[in-house]
Amino acid sequence: MSSEAIRLSELSAAVRESTLKRLRLVPREREHWRPTEAALSFADVAQHLVDADEWLFRKLANPELTGIKARPGIATVADRAQFQALLDRLSVLGEARCRVLAGLHENDLRALVPDDRFGGNVSVWWVIVRGNLDHEAHHRGQVATYLRILTSQRGDQHDSSSA
Repeated sequence: MSSEAIRLSELSAAVRESTLKRLRLVPREREHWRPTEAALSFADVAQHLVDADEWLFRKLANPELTGIKARPGIATVADRAQFQALLDRLSVLGEARCRVLAGLHENDLRALVPDDRFGGNVSVWWVIVRGNLDHEAHHRGQVATYLRILTSQRGDQHDSSSA
C-alpha cells in the first residue's frame, strides 16, 4: 500500500459518486434515451462503466488483456428497477475499485503493461488514471450533457451541472 494508492482510491470514490449522482437524475422511462442512434443511452453508459471496472480488475490480473469498446445497445435493462439494479452494481464496483486501488504498492503502480488503447507499454498508474478514472469522467460529462438536452426538450428548469 502506498500514499499514491490511497490518493487514487480517494479520487476513485469521488469520481464514482459524482457519476452516480448524475445517473440518478435520469428521468423515469428515459433510461434508454440517446441523442442519436449511434450514441450510447444513459443505460448504455452505466453498463459500459460496469464493464470498464470489471475490465480494469481483469487487466490488473492479466496485463496482456486488450481494451474494450462501448457499443450502443449494450444495456439490457427493461424498466426502472433494472436500471436501479445497474446503478447499484456500479456503486458496488466503485467500492471494490477503491479497495483494489488502496491495496496497490508503489511498484505495482510503476509496473509497465501493454495497453493497445495507448499504443504500447504504459504504467499501471496510467491505466488506472487515464484508462479508467479519466474515462469515467468523460462519460459523466456525456450524461450531464444528455440531461441538459433532455431538460431543454421538456422545458424543465433542472440544471444538471450542479449535480
